[in-house]
Amino acid sequence: SKHLHAKHDKELLATRVLNDGGGAASLDTAHVPDVLSGSTQNAQKAETICVREPTQQTQQDSLLSDVCCQDVDTTASPTDGIAQSLNAPRQIPRPPKGNLQLRVGILTVSDRAAANAYESGDLSGPAVERTVVGIVDRMNASFTDQTIVVTYVEKQIVADEILDIQEVILHWSGKAAAADAKKGVNGGDISDPPATTPFDLIFTTGGTGFAPRDITPEATLSILDRECHGLMSWASAELTARQPLATLSRAAAGVCGQTLVANLPGNPSGAAQVVDVLFPLLLHAVRDLRGGR
Repeated sequence: SKHLHAKHDKELLATRVLNDGGGAASLDTAHVPDVLSGSTQNAQKAETICVREPTQQTQQDSLLSDVCCQDVDTTASPTDGIAQSLNAPRQIPRPPKGNLQLRVGILTVSDRAAANAYESGDLSGPAVERTVVGIVDRMNASFTDQTIVVTYVEKQIVADEILDIQEVILHWSGKAAAADAKKGVNGGDISDPPATTPFDLIFTTGGTGFAPRDITPEATLSILDRECHGLMSWASAELTARQPLATLSRAAAGVCGQTLVANLPGNPSGAAQVVDVLFPLLLHAVRDLRGGR
Protein backbone atom coordinates (compact mmCIF):
# COMPACT_ATOMS: atom_id res chain seq x y z
CA SER A 1 0.00 0.00 0.00
CA LYS A 2 1.07 3.60 -0.59
CA HIS A 3 1.80 5.99 2.23
CA LEU A 4 -0.07 9.25 2.27
CA HIS A 5 1.70 12.38 3.47
CA ALA A 6 0.70 15.99 3.66
CA LYS A 7 2.34 18.06 0.94
CA HIS A 8 3.94 21.31 2.01
CA ASP A 9 5.44 24.28 0.26
CA LYS A 10 9.21 24.36 0.82
CA GLU A 11 9.39 28.13 1.27
CA LEU A 12 6.54 28.08 3.75
CA LEU A 13 8.24 25.38 5.76
CA ALA A 14 11.56 27.20 5.61
CA THR A 15 9.85 30.22 7.13
CA ARG A 16 8.20 27.96 9.68
CA VAL A 17 11.62 26.57 10.73
CA LEU A 18 13.37 29.93 10.84
CA ASN A 19 10.65 31.43 12.97
CA ASP A 20 10.37 28.46 15.28
CA GLY A 21 11.75 29.23 18.70
CA GLY A 22 10.57 26.07 20.37
CA GLY A 23 13.21 23.55 19.36
CA ALA A 24 15.11 22.16 16.40
CA ALA A 25 13.23 21.38 13.22
CA SER A 26 14.61 20.62 9.78
CA LEU A 27 13.53 20.01 6.23
CA ASP A 28 14.59 16.50 5.32
CA THR A 29 14.38 15.92 1.58
CA ALA A 30 16.21 12.63 1.85
CA HIS A 31 13.23 10.94 3.45
CA VAL A 32 10.59 12.01 0.97
CA PRO A 33 8.29 9.00 0.52
CA ASP A 34 8.39 7.16 -2.78
CA VAL A 35 4.86 8.04 -3.75
CA LEU A 36 5.56 9.15 -7.29
CA SER A 37 7.39 7.19 -9.91
CA GLY A 38 8.95 7.58 -13.34
CA SER A 39 9.01 11.07 -14.81
CA THR A 40 7.33 12.54 -11.78
CA GLN A 41 10.28 11.77 -9.52
CA ASN A 42 11.95 15.10 -10.33
CA ALA A 43 8.81 17.07 -9.54
CA GLN A 44 8.74 15.37 -6.20
CA LYS A 45 11.88 17.19 -5.10
CA ALA A 46 9.89 20.42 -4.87
CA GLU A 47 7.80 18.84 -2.11
CA THR A 48 8.97 18.00 1.37
CA ILE A 49 7.65 16.85 4.64
CA CYS A 50 8.35 18.57 7.90
CA VAL A 51 10.45 16.45 10.24
CA ARG A 52 10.79 17.77 13.79
CA GLU A 53 13.75 16.55 15.78
CA PRO A 54 12.19 15.97 19.16
CA THR A 55 13.75 17.48 22.23
CA GLN A 56 12.53 17.35 25.77
CA GLN A 57 11.43 20.98 25.50
CA THR A 58 9.46 20.55 22.31
CA GLN A 59 7.86 17.37 23.53
CA GLN A 60 6.58 19.20 26.58
CA ASP A 61 5.64 22.54 25.05
CA SER A 62 4.47 21.79 21.53
CA LEU A 63 2.69 19.19 19.50
CA LEU A 64 3.11 19.43 15.75
CA SER A 65 0.04 18.71 13.68
CA ASP A 66 0.33 15.89 11.14
CA VAL A 67 -1.58 17.82 8.51
CA CYS A 68 -0.62 21.48 8.65
CA CYS A 69 2.65 21.85 10.56
CA GLN A 70 0.87 24.13 13.00
CA ASP A 71 1.49 23.74 16.68
CA VAL A 72 -1.69 22.32 18.11
CA ASP A 73 -1.27 24.22 21.33
CA THR A 74 -1.32 27.51 19.41
CA THR A 75 -4.60 26.89 17.61
CA ALA A 76 -7.53 28.95 18.78
CA SER A 77 -10.09 27.32 20.98
CA PRO A 78 -13.74 27.84 19.98
CA THR A 79 -14.24 29.57 23.33
CA ASP A 80 -11.32 31.99 22.97
CA GLY A 81 -13.45 34.66 21.30
CA ILE A 82 -16.13 34.31 23.96
CA ALA A 83 -13.58 34.64 26.77
CA GLN A 84 -12.05 37.71 25.15
CA SER A 85 -15.45 39.35 24.71
CA LEU A 86 -16.35 38.71 28.36
CA ASN A 87 -13.07 40.20 29.55
CA ALA A 88 -13.13 43.14 27.16
CA PRO A 89 -13.71 46.53 28.82
CA ARG A 90 -17.24 47.88 28.48
CA GLN A 91 -17.58 50.82 26.13
CA ILE A 92 -19.13 53.63 28.17
CA PRO A 93 -20.22 56.80 26.36
CA ARG A 94 -19.03 60.03 27.88
CA PRO A 95 -21.75 62.36 29.23
CA PRO A 96 -23.03 65.18 27.02
CA LYS A 97 -21.12 68.45 27.26
CA GLY A 98 -22.53 71.42 29.12
CA ASN A 99 -24.73 71.67 32.19
CA LEU A 100 -27.54 69.21 32.81
CA GLN A 101 -29.98 69.38 35.71
CA LEU A 102 -32.05 66.32 36.52
CA ARG A 103 -35.23 65.57 38.41
CA VAL A 104 -35.40 61.86 39.21
CA GLY A 105 -38.26 59.69 40.43
CA ILE A 106 -37.73 56.20 41.87
CA LEU A 107 -40.80 53.99 42.18
CA THR A 108 -40.55 50.73 44.09
CA VAL A 109 -43.20 48.23 42.98
CA SER A 110 -43.69 45.56 45.61
CA ASP A 111 -46.66 44.17 47.50
CA ARG A 112 -44.53 43.39 50.55
CA ALA A 113 -42.68 46.69 50.57
CA ALA A 114 -46.00 48.55 50.24
CA ALA A 115 -47.34 46.57 53.21
CA ASN A 116 -44.20 47.32 55.29
CA ALA A 117 -43.49 43.59 55.44
CA TYR A 118 -39.71 44.07 55.32
CA GLU A 119 -37.99 44.71 58.65
CA SER A 120 -35.25 46.59 56.81
CA GLY A 121 -37.73 48.59 54.76
CA ASP A 122 -37.36 49.09 51.03
CA LEU A 123 -33.76 48.54 49.89
CA SER A 124 -34.01 48.79 46.11
CA GLY A 125 -35.13 52.42 45.97
CA PRO A 126 -32.27 53.72 48.13
CA ALA A 127 -29.82 51.53 46.17
CA VAL A 128 -30.90 53.19 42.92
CA GLU A 129 -30.54 56.66 44.45
CA ARG A 130 -27.04 55.92 45.78
CA THR A 131 -26.00 54.58 42.39
CA VAL A 132 -27.27 57.64 40.53
CA VAL A 133 -25.53 60.03 42.93
CA GLY A 134 -22.30 58.02 42.73
CA ILE A 135 -22.28 57.97 38.92
CA VAL A 136 -22.94 61.72 38.76
CA ASP A 137 -20.09 62.42 41.19
CA ARG A 138 -17.67 60.29 39.15
CA MET A 139 -18.68 61.94 35.88
CA ASN A 140 -18.32 65.44 37.26
CA ALA A 141 -14.88 64.55 38.60
CA SER A 142 -13.79 63.00 35.30
CA PHE A 143 -14.93 65.66 32.81
CA THR A 144 -14.29 69.38 33.02
CA ASP A 145 -16.56 70.38 30.13
CA GLN A 146 -19.81 69.23 31.71
CA THR A 147 -21.69 69.46 34.98
CA ILE A 148 -24.56 67.20 36.01
CA VAL A 149 -26.73 68.22 38.95
CA VAL A 150 -29.50 66.10 40.44
CA THR A 151 -31.78 68.83 41.73
CA TYR A 152 -34.54 66.62 43.08
CA VAL A 153 -35.13 62.95 43.91
CA GLU A 154 -38.47 61.52 44.98
CA LYS A 155 -39.05 57.94 46.08
CA GLN A 156 -42.38 56.18 46.42
CA ILE A 157 -43.63 52.64 47.02
CA VAL A 158 -46.73 51.06 45.48
CA ALA A 159 -48.15 47.55 45.38
CA ASP A 160 -48.05 45.38 42.27
CA GLU A 161 -51.17 46.96 40.83
CA ILE A 162 -51.31 48.30 37.27
CA LEU A 163 -53.43 51.34 38.13
CA ASP A 164 -51.17 52.33 41.04
CA ILE A 165 -48.06 52.12 38.87
CA GLN A 166 -49.67 54.07 36.06
CA GLU A 167 -50.91 56.79 38.40
CA VAL A 168 -47.44 57.57 39.78
CA ILE A 169 -45.69 57.50 36.40
CA LEU A 170 -48.34 59.74 34.82
CA HIS A 171 -48.11 62.16 37.76
CA TRP A 172 -44.31 62.34 37.75
CA SER A 173 -44.18 62.73 33.97
CA GLY A 174 -46.63 65.63 34.11
CA LYS A 175 -49.07 63.90 31.80
CA ALA A 176 -51.75 63.53 34.48
CA ALA A 177 -51.64 67.23 35.37
CA ALA A 178 -51.65 68.22 31.72
CA ALA A 179 -54.65 66.00 31.09
CA ASP A 180 -56.49 67.45 34.10
CA ALA A 181 -55.77 71.00 32.97
CA LYS A 182 -56.95 70.23 29.46
CA LYS A 183 -60.22 68.81 30.78
CA GLY A 184 -60.67 71.55 33.37
CA VAL A 185 -60.47 69.04 36.22
CA ASN A 186 -60.19 70.39 39.79
CA GLY A 187 -61.00 73.88 38.66
CA GLY A 188 -58.07 74.04 36.27
CA ASP A 189 -58.32 76.10 33.13
CA ILE A 190 -57.49 74.52 29.78
CA SER A 191 -54.70 77.08 29.30
CA ASP A 192 -53.13 76.43 32.72
CA PRO A 193 -49.67 74.79 32.68
CA PRO A 194 -49.20 71.47 34.51
CA ALA A 195 -48.96 71.95 38.26
CA THR A 196 -46.06 69.51 38.54
CA THR A 197 -42.74 70.01 36.78
CA PRO A 198 -42.15 66.76 34.86
CA PHE A 199 -39.35 64.52 36.02
CA ASP A 200 -36.50 63.86 33.59
CA LEU A 201 -35.99 60.24 34.64
CA ILE A 202 -38.23 57.69 36.30
CA PHE A 203 -36.83 54.39 37.49
CA THR A 204 -39.17 51.63 38.62
CA THR A 205 -37.84 48.69 40.61
CA GLY A 206 -39.51 45.30 40.88
CA GLY A 207 -42.16 43.37 39.03
CA THR A 208 -40.11 42.59 35.91
CA GLY A 209 -39.97 38.80 36.24
CA PHE A 210 -42.40 35.98 35.49
CA ALA A 211 -44.31 35.73 38.76
CA PRO A 212 -48.09 36.15 38.43
CA ARG A 213 -47.92 39.55 40.16
CA ASP A 214 -45.02 40.86 38.05
CA ILE A 215 -46.87 43.40 35.91
CA THR A 216 -44.61 46.47 35.94
CA PRO A 217 -43.64 46.20 32.23
CA GLU A 218 -47.31 45.89 31.22
CA ALA A 219 -48.27 48.90 33.31
CA THR A 220 -45.39 50.92 31.88
CA LEU A 221 -45.93 50.00 28.24
CA SER A 222 -49.60 50.89 28.42
CA ILE A 223 -48.80 54.58 29.08
CA LEU A 224 -45.58 55.06 27.12
CA ASP A 225 -45.78 57.34 24.11
CA ARG A 226 -42.66 55.80 22.55
CA GLU A 227 -40.91 52.60 23.52
CA CYS A 228 -37.13 52.27 23.35
CA HIS A 229 -36.16 48.63 22.82
CA GLY A 230 -32.46 49.41 22.48
CA LEU A 231 -31.96 50.55 26.07
CA MET A 232 -33.06 47.32 27.70
CA SER A 233 -31.47 45.20 24.97
CA TRP A 234 -28.16 46.91 25.73
CA ALA A 235 -28.58 46.35 29.47
CA SER A 236 -29.50 42.70 28.95
CA ALA A 237 -26.51 42.08 26.68
CA GLU A 238 -24.12 43.72 29.14
CA LEU A 239 -25.42 42.05 32.28
CA THR A 240 -26.09 38.57 30.92
CA ALA A 241 -22.33 38.11 30.58
CA ARG A 242 -22.07 38.53 34.36
CA GLN A 243 -25.35 36.89 35.40
CA PRO A 244 -27.13 34.65 32.86
CA LEU A 245 -30.41 35.02 34.74
CA ALA A 246 -30.47 38.68 33.74
CA THR A 247 -31.81 37.63 30.36
CA LEU A 248 -35.07 36.62 32.05
CA SER A 249 -35.93 40.26 32.74
CA ARG A 250 -38.99 41.59 30.90
CA ALA A 251 -38.14 45.21 31.70
CA ALA A 252 -39.32 47.96 29.37
CA ALA A 253 -38.15 51.50 28.71
CA GLY A 254 -39.40 54.48 26.76
CA VAL A 255 -40.78 58.01 26.81
CA CYS A 256 -43.86 59.14 28.70
CA GLY A 257 -44.51 62.76 27.80
CA GLN A 258 -41.05 64.33 28.09
CA THR A 259 -39.88 61.84 30.71
CA LEU A 260 -37.71 58.77 30.26
CA VAL A 261 -38.98 55.69 32.09
CA ALA A 262 -36.90 52.54 32.69
CA ASN A 263 -37.89 49.37 34.55
CA LEU A 264 -35.29 47.87 36.89
CA PRO A 265 -35.24 44.54 38.75
CA GLY A 266 -36.36 44.44 42.35
CA ASN A 267 -33.08 43.09 43.68
CA PRO A 268 -31.08 46.07 45.05
CA SER A 269 -27.80 44.85 43.58
CA GLY A 270 -29.37 44.04 40.22
CA ALA A 271 -31.14 47.40 40.08
CA ALA A 272 -27.88 49.23 40.79
CA GLN A 273 -26.09 47.28 38.04
CA VAL A 274 -28.71 48.17 35.45
CA VAL A 275 -28.55 51.85 36.41
CA ASP A 276 -24.78 51.74 36.07
CA VAL A 277 -25.16 50.45 32.51
CA LEU A 278 -28.04 52.68 31.42
CA PHE A 279 -27.37 56.02 33.08
CA PRO A 280 -24.69 57.35 30.68
CA LEU A 281 -27.02 56.60 27.75
CA LEU A 282 -30.03 58.12 29.48
CA LEU A 283 -28.22 61.45 29.84
CA HIS A 284 -27.94 61.72 26.05
CA ALA A 285 -31.61 60.81 25.67
CA VAL A 286 -32.60 63.53 28.18
CA ARG A 287 -30.59 66.08 26.23
CA ASP A 288 -32.29 64.97 23.00
CA LEU A 289 -35.74 65.27 24.59
CA ARG A 290 -34.90 68.83 25.52
CA GLY A 291 -34.00 69.63 21.95
CA GLY A 292 -30.26 69.45 22.58
CA ARG A 293 -30.39 71.91 25.51
